[in-house]
Amino acid sequence: EDAVWEFLKCFQPNELTGNALINHFVLTAEMHGEIVGTIEIREKNHISLFCVEKEYRRRGIGRRLLQKALEFCIKYNPHLSEVSVNSLHGTVHIYKRLGFHTEYNVWMNHDIPYTPMLLDLSKEYIETITGRSHH
Repeated sequence: EDAVWEFLKCFQPNELTGNALINHFVLTAEMHGEIVGTIEIREKNHISLFCVEKEYRRRGIGRRLLQKALEFCIKYNPHLSEVSVNSLHGTVHIYKRLGFHTEYNVWMNHDIPYTPMLLDLSKEYIETITGRSHH
């Protein structure tokens, strides 16, 4: 919980637009005209931001955001083999449910502990998530 607040102190929502212009892309999920989830991908292979508003969790919104983000990444890099994320301690179990595995021990950045994780994009995984064959 403290790490989340440390992250939020560093995070500026207005940076999302600027980041999207510099080799990043951002997808959002909206309900009733409000943003309820977002995923930001850097270099088309690293999740730099991924969150769903608390009251909208456990509805498949995060899974769908990840699916759409992976489809975009694969479209621009058909040979992409993995996607990484630096998970906060409290979200490791969520990423594991999405298919990620821990790669290293906990690291620190700006006094925020995180766990580097990877999602292996096997042919079968890509076909499952996108519904089409990966070449």
